[in-house]
Amino acid sequence: MQPLSRVWRRFDVGCATVGDGTDMDRSVSDAFPGPAPAAILRSGVKNLLRCDAGDVVAGIVSFVLTQRRSLRLAAAVLMRARETLVADAIMLLNGMRCFVGVHYAGGGGEAAITVARLSNEQRAIATLIRFAPDQPWSDFVFDRRPQAVLAALPELARTAWTWRRIARISRIVSRRHDAFRAYRVVELLFYYERYVGLFANRRFRIAVMSSHSNPHGIALNLAARRFGVPVVLITHGMPITPIARLDYDLAIMECEASADVYRRAGCRLGRVIIKSRRDDYRPMFPRRSPAGAWRVGIFLSKDPAQECVVSLLRSLLRNVNVQRILVRPHPVNLWSGLAGCLTAMNDLRIRLSVGKSILDDVRACDFVLAGNSTVHVDAIVAGKPACYVRGLDHAPYDVQSFVRDRLVYELEQPDRFDPLGIEDFYARDQWPSVLRRYANVDQSDADLAPIVRAAISELADIRGR
Repeated sequence: MQPLSRVWRRFDVGCATVGDGTDMDRSVSDAFPGPAPAAILRSGVKNLLRCDAGDVVAGIVSFVLTQRRSLRLAAAVLMRARETLVADAIMLLNGMRCFVGVHYAGGGGEAAITVARLSNEQRAIATLIRFAPDQPWSDFVFDRRPQAVLAALPELARTAWTWRRIARISRIVSRRHDAFRAYRVVELLFYYERYVGLFANRRFRIAVMSSHSNPHGIALNLAARRFGVPVVLITHGMPITPIARLDYDLAIMECEASADVYRRAGCRLGRVIIKSRRDDYRPMFPRRSPAGAWRVGIFLSKDPAQECVVSLLRSLLRNVNVQRILVRPHPVNLWSGLAGCLTAMNDLRIRLSVGKSILDDVRACDFVLAGNSTVHVDAIVAGKPACYVRGLDHAPYDVQSFVRDRLVYELEQPDRFDPLGIEDFYARDQWPSVLRRYANVDQSDADLAPIVRAAISELADIRGR
């Protein structure tokens, strides 16, 4: 596989003039004619490929393939049949599935439109809507029920002239990279076409998203740019690099550190507002954990490293001072055998979290253990010492820089669990200033709500003029 910089070197030369440059330039320009659409799509494809080239995504893809036999079979078929009509058909059918799954939910005449496909995106956007309840809100919903699909088929048929050209783009990406990335690029192109059709017949004042790397999120950003609609980003956790270089007129971020990640990635951020964590904030000290009654939580990423999780559990179970171990799976848990694995360990101290909020589970623990996860911030804000465990998921070491920045304690030897050493780490004089870079514990939601409401209204008014 060629390095991304080499793959796109000749492609970038042709970005100034539509139709010049590589075969990818020409294919995008043919499929989506006109200087502005082609330039926007080129940037979107490049951004998606950049995101999918990251180690985190590669680790998740490899893990998912180990968990799903059907996906392994599909991947094998695509690899063997790539650059054939079979692969073209699979790619296009999946793209069509994306297209017919998106629908406008209706609403006020000049509404603010939102897109949230995953549960964490939905929660983030629901928070934003609570801050600005007077704004007319509507959304693009994801609905694949038969009646919804049938309603979208006429619009899908009107895009048929692009399918052959999209298949050509898919072959180019598959040749240069792999079938997975071609699959994602095709999804991006079909989502973009769907959003363009929905934007064309309506006058939305703002577009709100909570994704920085998924095809549906990138596509919304590109479609909004095409129609001059301001884009609002509200994040749902610390970003994992690489992220897409997109423009946002308003960004509501987890923390100052998160905003810096977006800036370093090349994103253009208009106004930045930092979310409040004051309502959840509890001072960590003074405290000392009682001997012989430690309640330890293991909070998993979506792609747990099974052997490491089992090893950590066994180390904790050997410690007679551990009273209870709460295991909380990620909302998008990709380890299908997690519950069976815990049952097989046959120890009543192990409990699997079901149905409670993340803060409820954090507060039920004396110590929180996790890998590359923003639960570390949730824990320390709630006054619970958090410990980073290397190798607990398939991402590289400390991708969020929590250990490097001395925000989170690293548990290097789980079989030597040292509560006093952990608490001494968080008792450092400089630690509160590190915390404030990762969590706004000085402003409440009540303080933040009028600021967000005014920023949303200002953007909507500018668009409405």
